Amino acid sequence: MLRKVIPTVFARNKKQFRERLKRLLELNRDLQIDFMDGKFVKTKGLKIEDVPDLSRYKARFEAHLMTQNPSLYIKTLKNKGFRRVIFHYESINDRDKALGLIFYIHTFGMKAVVAINPETDVNDIKGILGYVDGVLFMGVRPGRENQEFITKVYLNIKKLRKMNRGIKIHVDGGVNLEVAEKLRKLKVNIVNAGSFISASHDSKEALKELEKVFR
Repeated sequence: MLRKVIPTVFARNKKQFRERLKRLLELNRDLQIDFMDGKFVKTKGLKIEDVPDLSRYKARFEAHLMTQNPSLYIKTLKNKGFRRVIFHYESINDRDKALGLIFYIHTFGMKAVVAINPETDVNDIKGILGYVDGVLFMGVRPGRENQEFITKVYLNIKKLRKMNRGIKIHVDGGVNLEVAEKLRKLKVNIVNAGSFISASHDSKEALKELEKVFR
């Protein structure tokens, strides 16, 4: 099974974004950029308009929308050069609307991944599993860095694997070496790591250690 670690660019302003993007671009070919609107989560982060044209970089980018009304961002994300969009089911809470958003993302040639928070029942997304390109489990409550992994998420992952053995599973938030080892055993495909890498004294070494444990 192919496994991958994707560093996360979590930024509250343009200055922090530029600093973290520059550092992480030197480390990895795949990067996630977080967007927070101050409504779906309390934190307000980088505006999509402040992101440069990403097509000039060799890296592959995915957008994590911690926002209300995610459909409003899709066209701009495509124009900015994103290849994958992660949206929260909790921002919609409706199967038909979620399917509409998935199809809308696909019309722009991008992958669509649904994210769910730790308290969300996996059964809530059962009706869209055949249409999404993956499911992202939040290991923490979205919108803040430096949180501990919520252990009930392990059970949620097991539950989804029983429902759909082939679905691609992502995990974001609270990932450290111990958590990554457990996620590997649960056959998780992708982990997104933010502060473990960006807040490390040696980001390159932190990523290397995480990849060693997870793969």
